Amino acid sequence: MKTLTEQFKRLWSDEKRRVNLLAAMGTLGIALLALSSLFPKEKTVQADRSLPEQSSYAEELEQRLESLISQVDGAGKTSVLVTAAGGEETVYAADETQEADGSRQLQHVLLGGGGAQGLVETVRTPQILGVAVVCEGGGSVIVQKRIIDIVQALTDVGASHITVTKMTS
Repeated sequence: MKTLTEQFKRLWSDEKRRVNLLAAMGTLGIALLALSSLFPKEKTVQADRSLPEQSSYAEELEQRLESLISQVDGAGKTSVLVTAAGGEETVYAADETQEADGSRQLQHVLLGGGGAQGLVETVRTPQILGVAVVCEGGGSVIVQKRIIDIVQALTDVGASHITVTKMTS
């Protein structure tokens, strides 16, 4: 059995085979370049837009608002529903480098030696679209005003997107 180097030397020594081999490799290279243009370039995304726990932020906010609003004078038993646009968005720190050809490339800053965990720059909370509050004292205009003021102060949602109504017995 011949070794690989001996086989390569035999192929390379014959000029006709060498020309055919170079032509075949050139054709293969051009074909690979043509195929690579069919596939889109991988884009480096700065923000992780996956929404693993889309409603966790809204649910936590609901619980906190329920607890607070139920303590308002005249509110009584309370139930809160919060609607949010999407979920939390984690933005990772990125390093931008400019290549010699003028193109720019973003690379995430990773923690530790070769770890796959990125350095979190910030976590953006989702936009609150609306808040509905149903409480025993929701029939009172004074209680409604107090609750709307609290919800506005804590969520930055306009009064037109906050509804307070009386709970059925």
